[in-house]
Amino acid sequence: MKKLIIIAVSLAVVFGGVFAVKAFTPEKKTQDKEIVKKGMLVDVMYPEIGDIEYTYSATGKIRAVDRFEIFAQVEGQLLPTSTRFKEGITYKKGEIILEVDQREYNMSLLAQKSDFITLITSILPDIKSDYPDSYSTWKNYVLELDVNESLVDIPEPKSEQEKFYLYGKGIYKNYYNVRSGEEKLLKYTIRAPFNGVVSSVSAEAGTAVRSGSELGTLLSNEAYDLEITIPLSSMGKISVGTQAKLHSTEIDTEWTGKIVRIGGDIDEQSQSVKLFIRTSGKELKEGMYLTADIQQAPFLGTMSLPRKMINDQDQLYTVDNNQLKQIQVEVLARQGDIAIIKGIDEGTAVLSTVVKSAYDGMPVRLNQ
Repeated sequence: MKKLIIIAVSLAVVFGGVFAVKAFTPEKKTQDKEIVKKGMLVDVMYPEIGDIEYTYSATGKIRAVDRFEIFAQVEGQLLPTSTRFKEGITYKKGEIILEVDQREYNMSLLAQKSDFITLITSILPDIKSDYPDSYSTWKNYVLELDVNESLVDIPEPKSEQEKFYLYGKGIYKNYYNVRSGEEKLLKYTIRAPFNGVVSSVSAEAGTAVRSGSELGTLLSNEAYDLEITIPLSSMGKISVGTQAKLHSTEIDTEWTGKIVRIGGDIDEQSQSVKLFIRTSGKELKEGMYLTADIQQAPFLGTMSLPRKMINDQDQLYTVDNNQLKQIQVEVLARQGDIAIIKGIDEGTAVLSTVVKSAYDGMPVRLNQ
């Protein structure tokens, strides 16, 4: 009887264990399924390693290569010219832009020239007696002088004594005073130093001006420089002469340019360098904004990913066993919406869905 009781208890324990295992095992599987079902539905991508072309893009404002800030260098009244000095008026190189009334000054200069001729004439007898070898030279020089013509070069003395004599008589002083006056007379007429267009006007015909008065600005319409900045990390691939493609968001036209200058200093905050790209085109105007695309050497053995998937600390999320895993990568460049990186193996499942408040270990489900 005692043996029967022991056998019965043993059987009860065995059957109880079997039922317990059956009861708890499905519940654990159900819990695991519920955990998976609770994860956010996300998309992933499997980037491949390759050689990725890279184009650096930057936007800047163009400025005319040649610009002529027009200032009056003499006093007087502005005279009307054949072409009215107005914004948008174009001038060819050498064409008269503005004229200041020079009549009074010109009369004063004529008087100076006359005095100079009189002075030389007065010393001819002394030169004939003391420096006979130079007499014919000075006589011919006086005969060539004309108050209505530019002064010709003064003869060279044939001895030191002759030179001292000329200095003592004030010949050189008067000569250079006349030459200085002739140079000043040229400033009464302002000519275009290059082909250009008037961009601003500060004075018009009839205005009385003084030396130093601002009159306007003439810009060359033949060439422009585009100023942009580039990260110091990209300077190894760029040099003077590098080509660039230029375009505008306002005009459906493309231009080509070439880097002509590289800034000599570095912006301390952005660690960037200034570049100046020379370009030309009839549609271009000073002040326009252009975007430059500079083709650089490709990045070898790299991957390209959506830029939005990488945070400011150069980290991204991969998906491993239905969980997010945050990893550190090396960002070589950012180009538009794309980032070029190194640091993950080919075939890695990279999160391609933007997940707010994502964290390391967060459960997710793949959208299949």
